[in-house]
Amino acid sequence: MLVGTMPNSTMPIPQVASNFDEVSMHQSLLFSDSLKDLKNLRRQLYSAAEYFELLYTNDDQKQIVVETLKDYAIKALVNTVDHLGSVTYKVNDLFNEKVDEVSGTEFRVSCIEQVR
Repeated sequence: MLVGTMPNSTMPIPQVASNFDEVSMHQSLLFSDSLKDLKNLRRQLYSAAEYFELLYTNDDQKQIVVETLKDYAIKALVNTVDHLGSVTYKVNDLFNEKVDEVSGTEFRVSCIEQVR
């Protein structure tokens, strides 16, 4: 054995598992934050709807209120679709990683079975 190398039985395998767990936890937190953002966006839209409804009933310049509401609704819709796209990308990325993990595990199991 070379000086400074460790035999396979003493290799620090838990470190790899720890890093994997950290990455997995980080991905879960990012996804959770994205869902919280969507819920917050929903609250903002309801709040804006109530505001515009109140403004419309109390304002003499109803056409300006309607145009402002249209602009706000369009921006909110674009923002929501963009956010949904971002969440979808994160879910797809996470799914692809899990598929790759399963494929790697299946490959290792296949190799072990061939050795027997």
